[in-house]
Amino acid sequence: MRTVIIGNGGAAMECIAAMRAGVPKYGGVNSGRVHNVGSLNSCGEPDGCGPDGEIHLLSDSLFPAINPTLLTYFIAGKIGLEDIFPFNRDFYDKHDVKLHTGAKVIKLDASGKTVENDAGFAISYDNCVICSGASPGIPGVYQDKDIYTIRSVRDAIALKKQIEKGKKALVAGASMTGLKVVEALVGQGVETSLTDIQPHVFPLAACPECAGMIQRELEKQGVRLYLGTNDHDISGYDIVVVCAGIQPNIEFIDKTQVDTDKAVLVDRYMRTNCDGLYAAGDCAQLRDRGPQPGAVGLWSNARYMGRTAGRNVFGENEAYYETVRHNITRFFGIDFASIGDISQGDDIFETGSSGKYCRIAWKDGRPVGINLLNMPEISGILKSRVQNLEEIPAIMLGRVFSEYPLIRKAFLERGA
Repeated sequence: MRTVIIGNGGAAMECIAAMRAGVPKYGGVNSGRVHNVGSLNSCGEPDGCGPDGEIHLLSDSLFPAINPTLLTYFIAGKIGLEDIFPFNRDFYDKHDVKLHTGAKVIKLDASGKTVENDAGFAISYDNCVICSGASPGIPGVYQDKDIYTIRSVRDAIALKKQIEKGKKALVAGASMTGLKVVEALVGQGVETSLTDIQPHVFPLAACPECAGMIQRELEKQGVRLYLGTNDHDISGYDIVVVCAGIQPNIEFIDKTQVDTDKAVLVDRYMRTNCDGLYAAGDCAQLRDRGPQPGAVGLWSNARYMGRTAGRNVFGENEAYYETVRHNITRFFGIDFASIGDISQGDDIFETGSSGKYCRIAWKDGRPVGINLLNMPEISGILKSRVQNLEEIPAIMLGRVFSEYPLIRKAFLERGA
């Protein structure tokens, strides 16, 4: 059997590790659980007795798989280049993967089951997993301009070379990545401005009240904010970095063969509408979410999707368990967490003092969205409450409630 993997990111690595891992050591078939096989921190020798079929990986990148969330730490000088590669460089040899890198995939024929790259290499497959990821989204106002993005190793190296004290920079996009880039620039003496078409930072993740607190802290750091505008003049800046979302890499797909929307449409088993064809990561969209692409852009979800695809290529019948959308980050000494969908809810609880802030949105008696500022010790516990994965030990909830009695009261009043 021959499997072709398109892409070389977290979803691809977890897919490969799961394929080579063999029968799961815990859980059952179709249990809905994500089995701990080939996980991020254990991607050396594979467990079990995995398949001995061929695995071919095609990618335009010559670098090993990266964790893109670490790129801003490299730019800031907090970690070295080698630290952004979470998988060992010998991962491919240990998992017997045949590499075809440095050339972009330009054609996928799902009917004929072949893949071709722009170097003229073509290969047939029994199974194919599309893990092609996504590229930075560039709004029209920045098209054909001298800008930087932050998605790949080359992006990070290029931007890092341009950072010099005394320069002026504009970051377009008040996203998680955008704020981390702002922090990296300010930390190295670059006069930095932030702009976004939305009226406040983290427009998808933060409520206006929480965003306002963050914005005041940014201004204290000397960051100039230009929010609610799409026509900011970029001519006076030495560096312009665009962090305005992502676009799934699916241009090589024949949409008359493969069902797509914003990304490749898959079911909970990562299967497309075509025989032997799967998709995982930022290029995949769950059919049963309708027009919503799900937690696109989350490193953890990309890995879980890849792992699920790999298990099912191996022959299991395992459903993907989607985690709630979550962003937990730290910048300028601020701890911010967004869990679930803060825009939903028919009942809102809010409290804050001394630089701390908590907002919980309830719907039908259960928490569905949370914003936290400078309360990192409880973000994981409250995420579990939103996820509703399992009962949380009383001692853990007691720890939260003892330190934050108003949150305790809010949960008790709602029976949650």
